This record gives sequence, structure tokens and C-alpha cells, in this order.
Amino acid sequence: MKKIIPLMVLVILFFSCSSKKEDKLIVGLIKPSLNHLPFDFGLEIGTLNHQDFIIKYFSSGWETNEALVSEKIDVAIMPFTYIWNDVSKGKKVKIISFFERESDGIICKKNIKNISELNGKKIGVLRASTLDVFAEMFAEDNNIEMELVYFRTPMDMAAALQVGEVDALSFYVPSIFKFDDNFKIIYWYSDDFPFHPCCDIAATEYALQTKLPLIKKFLTGLQKSISEMDKTPEMAIKTACTFFSLSPENSEKSLNHTKYLMNLDEEHQAFERKAIDKMIEKNYIESKVKDVYFKIE
Repeated sequence: MKKIIPLMVLVILFFSCSSKKEDKLIVGLIKPSLNHLPFDFGLEIGTLNHQDFIIKYFSSGWETNEALVSEKIDVAIMPFTYIWNDVSKGKKVKIISFFERESDGIICKKNIKNISELNGKKIGVLRASTLDVFAEMFAEDNNIEMELVYFRTPMDMAAALQVGEVDALSFYVPSIFKFDDNFKIIYWYSDDFPFHPCCDIAATEYALQTKLPLIKKFLTGLQKSISEMDKTPEMAIKTACTFFSLSPENSEKSLNHTKYLMNLDEEHQAFERKAIDKMIEKNYIESKVKDVYFKIE
């Protein structure tokens, strides 16, 4: 009997923990990315409730994506290129909303005066990322030939620019503002594609089947959070300073070049498909992708 009682306690604890897990939405976030600021802001002001979520932080997009496709998390905020690639491989994930818009641009050596002078120059990108695809789209649309140099991490990219291994980077906020006066931002991708999606909200098909009410509550809370950020930009700037250890100046500049807008509008679905066509052209994705979006009513 003495042996049975501890075993029963363990069983009760196991099912208790499992039940609690099922009552929460497991959210995956890329810790250094500004893409989840409305989520942080919502938890801060109460449009989202801490009790509804288990939050798991990752250091990169690919780590977040691995957790999503293996169903270790229910939803994630991450670059849309990962999700399209997942669906092309038969992974059970969907895009449920666009989210972070714009936020990416090209930073270069100060002696490059205009975008035409990027012709023939080396530009650093993260392979198979939005930064890679956007640079390709930019070059094609502006009839510029650049040599793309591929890196695995943003830190490697930044170091390469500083030592002159590349002439420019396809980079993102807030890190794009952290270079010294020897470099300048010469172009924002939003110049040609205003409000273009960069990071979307993705969910596993299993979570959509088993936790749909929680996902709806999550999306509703995010929308309220975005609305409050628009009404009180000074609070959003302060939250970015707190959560991302930014100076007020860099926080404000980052938010001036980052938009948050939720929906699955046709115009920006077309933008994503154009980007994915470029990925197919570069052999990052093997074939056309269908049924990547899941619209929640």
C-alpha cells in the first residue's frame, strides 16, 4: 500500500499538469525580434491575460519553426517564408493572420550614395529568409545586380559588414539602427511595398482543431493591443525599451518603420506568393504551395 500511494499521487499530478497545459495556448516567440511587441504590450496593459498562455522563447526563426512543426508549441509569430516551406513539405501548419509589416531595409557603407551604386556590390543575407527573398525582389524590380553573400546568423552578418566582407546588408529593426556613422540605411523595402507582411501568425493544425477558442481569444487580444498601441505610441515606445533593452531613440525609430496589421487580405497574399515564387526559383521550395492560409471567422 505504501508503494501504491506515491504512484497514485504521481498519476494525479501528471493528469493535473496535462489538464492545465490543455487549458493554455503555447506561444512561440523569437526573443530578439520586435515582431511580438504587441503581445508583450498586451500582457503589460491587460488586453491579453498571462494565465491564458505558456510562452516559449527561441533565439531564431528556425528554432521557433522546429518547435512549431514538432507541435511543441501551438502558435508562433515568425517570418512567413518558414511556414510556406513547411506546407510545401506536408507539415501540418497554417498561416492564420498577417502580423508584423515592413521593418526591413538595406544598410550599406556610407560611400554608397544611392541604390544604383549597389550594382555589383556584395550584400549579406540570411539564406532562405525574408531578408534573402526581399533583396532578390528589390534587385529584380530595380534592375540592379548584386552578389548575395549568405550567412547563418544576424551576428555574422553584422560582423561581415563592419570588417568590409560585404558592402551592404539586408537587415531588420531594431538591429539595423545599431551600426555606427560609417554606415547608413539607403533603402526600406516598404518604399516599394507599403505594409508588406514580414512575420505572420502560424498555428498547428492540431491546435486549430483542439484549441480554437483559445486561438480566437489570442487573436482578439492582439487586435486590441495593436489598437491601444496606435492610440498611445509613447507607451508602445516605452514597452519596446523595456522588453528589448532599446534606447528611447532606437525604440521610436524602430516603431516608425514597423507596422502591425492583422488580416489575410488578398493584396498581401499576392505579395507573399510573389516572394514564394522567388524561393521556388532559388530552389528553396520544390513546388507550388496550396492551402497555406486558414481564415478564422
